[in-house]
Amino acid sequence: MFIAGFGPFTAQPGPEGESIWSPPAAISSSLFDDPVEVNVLLPEGRSADSALIATVLGDMDHYLLLGLRFLHTELIADPASFGSTPAGVRRFERFDPTTFPVDRPQLNFYDSIEWLLRFVEGGLPICEPYGVAVVFVNHEPVRVEDLHDSTSI
Repeated sequence: MFIAGFGPFTAQPGPEGESIWSPPAAISSSLFDDPVEVNVLLPEGRSADSALIATVLGDMDHYLLLGLRFLHTELIADPASFGSTPAGVRRFERFDPTTFPVDRPQLNFYDSIEWLLRFVEGGLPICEPYGVAVVFVNHEPVRVEDLHDSTSI
C-alpha cells in the first residue's frame, strides 16, 4: 500500500487474517509529545481509501483538534456517558487541547470511509482499560466509542 506524501506502508499479520499496514516513519503532531501511531487494518484482498488517509495524515493536527473538540463537546453534554458527573467535568468546561485528559492518539483506518481516532490513555473513567475513540466518517467526527468491552490486539 502506498500513501502519497508518506510512501509505502508495511504490512504485518493482524487478527482474524487481516493485515495491519503501518507507515515507514513515525508521524508527529505538535499537540502531543509522542508520535501518532497509524494503522490500516484490512482483510485480505481489500483496499483502503488512500486519498482519505493521505489527507488526514497531511493535516494531522487539524483532525486531532477536531477529535478533541468533539470529545469535549460530548463530555460536557453528557458526562454520564463518560462515567463522570456534571461536577466531575466542570474543570473541563473551557476547551483547552493542551490540558484535555486524553493522550497517545492513534489513527485506525479500514476498508471504508469510517475511521477511528483512538486516545489510548486518558484521565476519564471511560478511558479504562483501552482508551476512548472518536469515530469519523470521511472528514467529520460522528460519535464517541466506548472501548471498555474491546479486546486487545
